[in-house]
Amino acid sequence: MITLAALIGAITAADLVLPDRYTTMALLVAVPTLAALYPSCPPRYALLIGALTLAVATPLAILHREAHPIVAVGSPLGIAATTAMMYISARRQQRSDTAQADLREIAEAMQRALLRPVPERLGPVHARVRYLAAAAQARVGGDLYDVASTPYGVRLIVGDVMGKGLAAVEQATDVLGAYRELVQHEKSLPEVAARLDAFLATRTGEEEFVTALFAEVSADADTVELVTCGHPPPLLLRADGRVGFADMLPPAPPLGLLRMVEGGCAATTLALGPGDRMLIYTDGVSDARNAAGRFYPLAERARALACDDPRELMERLETDLRAYVGGRLHDDTALLLVRFGW
Repeated sequence: MITLAALIGAITAADLVLPDRYTTMALLVAVPTLAALYPSCPPRYALLIGALTLAVATPLAILHREAHPIVAVGSPLGIAATTAMMYISARRQQRSDTAQADLREIAEAMQRALLRPVPERLGPVHARVRYLAAAAQARVGGDLYDVASTPYGVRLIVGDVMGKGLAAVEQATDVLGAYRELVQHEKSLPEVAARLDAFLATRTGEEEFVTALFAEVSADADTVELVTCGHPPPLLLRADGRVGFADMLPPAPPLGLLRMVEGGCAATTLALGPGDRMLIYTDGVSDARNAAGRFYPLAERARALACDDPRELMERLETDLRAYVGGRLHDDTALLLVRFGW
């Protein structure tokens, strides 16, 4: 506002000091347009700048009506027309911003209802979850997670629905709803994945999919069975200090595309020791980059930040990840840390 007022003053002063055969009045037509270049220019702001510009242009038009009749008539008309267009544009932008904010609030509310609190302990499994929201201007994503006690042991899922916004959250709601039913009745994780894939096939297009990692912990927590469908491998933090990504079979295609390959998906079984931990995450971590375009080195950073307290470790990872990307996450991120042993 102050900058544009100063610009109006400068144009007016230049007009008054120039000889009568010259005029800068026509430059005032550009002022309302410059107002619209300000981010999220409010409609009232556009009107105020336009009115101020017109108030200055009117006396100048009277002053120059004989020496510059065309400019004297055209400039006020141009200012009025430009102000009207900028006001209409600002109103449309304001309505669009409001609608987008409302949709984001709805999506976030649905997401909070979808992602139930994870119990800190289920039998031999101790779990911590952290959900990191993206930057305010990014759209909410379809990350999902769940930890449940079943007749077959403690089962977990971390997944990521393709896409953003309300549609992605709705898709995640459908996936988790179906998963929570299947996980209690299907005897194996590959069968859970196959049934979820069939479920999605009836509800999505061929280009829509969900990445997911499934885990099943044995009753005495000495093994964990893993199935990955297009999802990055989990990070293992062994009790003896070793840190590395789980050595797994090649991942199957994402859910929604699994039916396109023969054989479905296979499970990988890993041996566990007391105090071992596993970090499952979504691509908000694996795809995070710094200003130089380098991906976040999760294994290296987890090794450096490792500590015995799960809550402290999650806080350290979050702080480190945000610092790595310059404080602005561009994708929602879910992290699930699981500790094994009684």
